Amino acid sequence: MLISLSVFSQKDPAKTTFKFGGYIKADAINTWYQNGDVGENSPLRDFHLSGLIPVGDVDQNVDLDFHVKETRFNFDVKTSILGKTVHSFIEMDFMLSAAGNTKVSNSYNPRIRHAYFEWNNFLIGQTWSTFMLVVVPDEIDFTGAIDGLVFTRQPQIRYKYKNWWFSLENPETTIYQYNDNKAELTNSEIAPDVVVRKNFSGKWGSWSVAGIGRTLYKKDSLSRYTIGYGLTTGGRLIIGNRGDDIKIVATYGNGLGRYISAGFVSGAAMDSLGELNPINTLNGYVAYNHYWKPAKISSSFSVAAYNAFHDSDIVSQQINKMSYSVSANLKWNPIPPIQLGVEYMYAYRELEDNTNGAFHRIQVGAKYVFGYNNTVADEKR
Repeated sequence: MLISLSVFSQKDPAKTTFKFGGYIKADAINTWYQNGDVGENSPLRDFHLSGLIPVGDVDQNVDLDFHVKETRFNFDVKTSILGKTVHSFIEMDFMLSAAGNTKVSNSYNPRIRHAYFEWNNFLIGQTWSTFMLVVVPDEIDFTGAIDGLVFTRQPQIRYKYKNWWFSLENPETTIYQYNDNKAELTNSEIAPDVVVRKNFSGKWGSWSVAGIGRTLYKKDSLSRYTIGYGLTTGGRLIIGNRGDDIKIVATYGNGLGRYISAGFVSGAAMDSLGELNPINTLNGYVAYNHYWKPAKISSSFSVAAYNAFHDSDIVSQQINKMSYSVSANLKWNPIPPIQLGVEYMYAYRELEDNTNGAFHRIQVGAKYVFGYNNTVADEKR
C-alpha cells in the first residue's frame, strides 16, 4: 500500500512521501517428522528452523498447520528538506508471537522487524545486519534455505560511502559451557560488532563482500573474552532475458554464532579452564529461479548446507554439528498482486555424536501484495 503526502512552501520547500504497504499471506503446512515430533507452539511448525528439527527418536509423526502469521505491513516516510532527504521505515509481522493459539481466535501479537531512519549517508535503528547479504531464494517457506544464510536483524549505526558500507552493530555473545549442550546468552558485552562491506552491481546482476569483527565476552569471577571474525560473499546473477537468476551466498567464520542459520550453534565454547574458544563454521546456499512459459509461472530450486567444526574435547556430544535442506516450488501469479504456490522441502539436522533427524514438508501458500497512493499539499508550512 502506498500513500504520498507532499508539503511545499515558498521560503522552505519540503516534500514528504508517506507509503503504507505490505502483504497478506496464508499458509497450509504438512510436515512428516522422521525422528520425533515438536510441540504445538514450536516455530518449526510455521517455518524452517534447522536447529529445531527433532532428532534421535524412532517414531515418525505428521503435523498439519494453517496460519497467516507471515502477513506484514510497513510504513515508509521520506522528507526532502534543503537538498537533504530523511528516510524512515518501520515494518511488523506476526511471526514468533507467544500470545494466541489455534483453539478459537488464532490471535497473535505483531512484532517489530525493522525500525530505522536514514539521513546524510547514515542509517540508525534496527534492520538487517550489514553482514547479511539480503539475497534469499524466492521460496514459499518464510526462512527457506536458512542453513546457508546469514540471518540477523538488529540495532546498528551504518555509514554508506558510494559502494562501501561501514557499521557498528548490537553485540550479543552466545556460548556453550564446558561439555554442556545448552546455548547461553552472556548478556555482558564490551564492544560493538564491526562490519565492512563492498557492493558491486551491473547489467549482469549484483554481488557483495562483507567482513565482520567481534568480541565474544563473558563476565564471571574472571572476565573472559575472545575475538570472532567472518567473511561472507554472494549475490544475484541474471540468466537470459526472461528474468531467471542464480543466487549464491557462502560464509566462513570463527565465532559467528547467532549470525548464521538463526543461531544453529553458539559463537564459542568454554574449556575446563573457563576460557572461551570460538567455533569455526562454514555455510552457504545456491538457488535458481526460473520463469516458465507462460511467464506467469515460475519455480525456485535451492540447496543449502551448514557445518560446524567443534573441538570435541570441550563440547558436549549433543550440540548441533551440521544441517542441510533442499527445496523446489511452483508459483503462479494469475494477476501481478496475487501469488499462489506449492513447495516441497527436505531438511536434515545432525548432532556432534551423529544423532540425526529429518523432515519432509509440503507447503501451499497464497499471497496478496497491496498498495495505495495519495498526495496532499499543505500551503501553511
